[in-house]
Amino acid sequence: MYEINYDPAQNRINIKMFEITKDNVDSYIADFIKTLESVKPGFTGLTDLSEGKLLTMDVAEKLGHLGQLSVDRGLAKWAYYTGSAVSKLQMKRMFGDVVDSFEKLEDAEAFLKN
Repeated sequence: MYEINYDPAQNRINIKMFEITKDNVDSYIADFIKTLESVKPGFTGLTDLSEGKLLTMDVAEKLGHLGQLSVDRGLAKWAYYTGSAVSKLQMKRMFGDVVDSFEKLEDAEAFLKN
C-alpha cells in the first residue's frame, strides 16, 4: 500500500509508503511515472517510510531506476524519513546521493525548504 500525491504549490511529490511488494510494485512504478509528468524542473520529493515495511531485494531492484528518472525530470532534492537504520541503508543503496534521510518529518521538511 502507498499514496503518491503531487502538490503543485510546493512543486513536491509526497509519498506515504506502507508496503511495496512484487504484487503492487508495477502499479507503484506506473503511478510514480505518471506523477512525474506533472512536476516542474526544480521539484522536491518527500517520502514517509515511518510506517513502511522493508523492501525485498527484487522489489528494491525494480524501483532503483526511479531515482535517475526523477533527476532527469529536474529533481532538486528528495528527503525521506524513517526511524529504521536498515531502511536508511536500503534507500542509500538504491538511490545513492539522490536522497537524504532523516529521523523526523520536521528535519526532512526543513532540508527541502533550504
